[in-house]
Amino acid sequence: MHSQSHKTALSITGGYVDGGFGGLATLDYKVNEFDYLQFGLQGNFTKLEVGEIKVPVNLYSFNAGFFFDILRNNKRTFALSLGAGGTVGSEVINSGDERLENGQTLEIEPSQIVFGAYAGLDADIFLIPTVAINIKAQEIYHFNSEIGELTPYFGVGVKLILK
Repeated sequence: MHSQSHKTALSITGGYVDGGFGGLATLDYKVNEFDYLQFGLQGNFTKLEVGEIKVPVNLYSFNAGFFFDILRNNKRTFALSLGAGGTVGSEVINSGDERLENGQTLEIEPSQIVFGAYAGLDADIFLIPTVAINIKAQEIYHFNSEIGELTPYFGVGVKLILK
């Protein structure tokens, strides 16, 4: 089985972010047998407590990084990769409205561009040569976020080998 001799792959995962749900779609482009570039679109949907009110917080971002294999078996049915990269996106608090439902005013910016860096682990368990279970764990650091600088993401999904 030559599960990892591909050039491009697409994965879609969903899972936990701090206090909510997130989803991540990534495109991997292998630069050699062990290393790949990863480009992703991520959406996080969480809540921020402001007094007694839970305010919705949505983050939409583009991630680009470099990953390299740190572990894989001889049968090429499993791979674990480590990577890091940059991220830029839009953080929207309370749908961009400064006014809360109880009439209070947010004392933070309700909508802004955020940027930062991330590091992560990417595990693939191949079911067949073109389909794998994809497990992702990432820590994202936003330099200018209004709700906190660190955001964890743990997701599980499917990876399809395209070429």
